[in-house]
Amino acid sequence: MNILLSGINGKMGKTIMDVVRNESDVLIVAGVDKNNSQNTYNIPVFESFKTINHDLHIDCIIDFSVKDAIYEILPFAIEHNISVVLATTGYDEKDNEYILNATKSIPILKSGNMSFGLNTMLKIVKLATRLLKSDADIEIIESHHNQKIDAPSGTALMIANIIQDESTDTHLQYGREGIIGKRQKNEIGMHSIRGGSVVGKHEVQFLLNGESITIKHEAESKSLFAYGSIKAAKFIQGKKPGLYTMSDLS
Repeated sequence: MNILLSGINGKMGKTIMDVVRNESDVLIVAGVDKNNSQNTYNIPVFESFKTINHDLHIDCIIDFSVKDAIYEILPFAIEHNISVVLATTGYDEKDNEYILNATKSIPILKSGNMSFGLNTMLKIVKLATRLLKSDADIEIIESHHNQKIDAPSGTALMIANIIQDESTDTHLQYGREGIIGKRQKNEIGMHSIRGGSVVGKHEVQFLLNGESITIKHEAESKSLFAYGSIKAAKFIQGKKPGLYTMSDLS
């Protein structure tokens, strides 16, 4: 399988390049990165999708760059009938609508977190919410390194969406400060911590009277996201146009 890697010179791009060396059936044939002056991979790296050599045979595009890259990636992918794995976070409502429209033409797997362990955690959170929503106050806490530019994390928002699907008429409360009155029953607390080199920690607390349950996932290495994106790219090959997630792999 031939992959074009968007964001090849970023931290995740470099991690994927290292991981692919152990994959006998996957080849990174090209990359896209605005900072293409650091190309040490002996493959073509382009500044944008508009300058790509169309003679390249590409089976899938993996994107670990910035959210606005979809406005170049998806038209290119649709034109050349290429599947896409979107592993970038920070998409807003307009971006998500644009992605959804593109899924009418090509298969797209989109996830704020490429970890299989985390996606298992989501299923556990879903079940816990279903069982405890009438009795528990729910708080989400996420921690990441000091270079992360968006908050809350895409994964934290995925967790919140799972909870809100099971517990309707709730809203997110982003942090708390000052005299805010007592906690409302329909709040879901959302808290972001930034510091050091933390790869990623996500914790959901279900707080009941006299007891509590905590569900936690901690990523120890960026390589797990790289392996997950490669598995996602393999999974999506040959799929019909549509929107897929990591939960579809299990």
